[in-house]
Amino acid sequence: MGVHTVFVYGTLRKGQPNRPVMEPYLVCELGEGQIRGLMYDLGPFPAVTLEEDGVVTGEWVRVTDEGLARLDRLEGYPSFYDRAIVSDTANRLRGWVYCMARRKVDGYARVENGDWVAHQAQQAAVR
Repeated sequence: MGVHTVFVYGTLRKGQPNRPVMEPYLVCELGEGQIRGLMYDLGPFPAVTLEEDGVVTGEWVRVTDEGLARLDRLEGYPSFYDRAIVSDTANRLRGWVYCMARRKVDGYARVENGDWVAHQAQQAAVR
């Protein structure tokens, strides 16, 4: 059985709606982290582009082969999201992230702080 390191930044983070989809395949949680990229608000979920320079906050996890396949289905890989290898900006963690080409996020608002959980809390406070 293989194990894959994945950086999750949106609805797969702790306390977010898609976390239960990943939990049966979770080998371990590696903690919070940050990668280079920009985050965009697509409505119910975010997308990250890697072609632009910014900071994205998320969590590092390890999942089984079956878990990565399940995440691929959830994220619509490869037709909706792409997958790329990224490195954390502060530690030696390296792994997969689901991302989008810049052209796919044209017209969507940028999440300035790069943190989906904080962004969602701000949005809720405004309502």
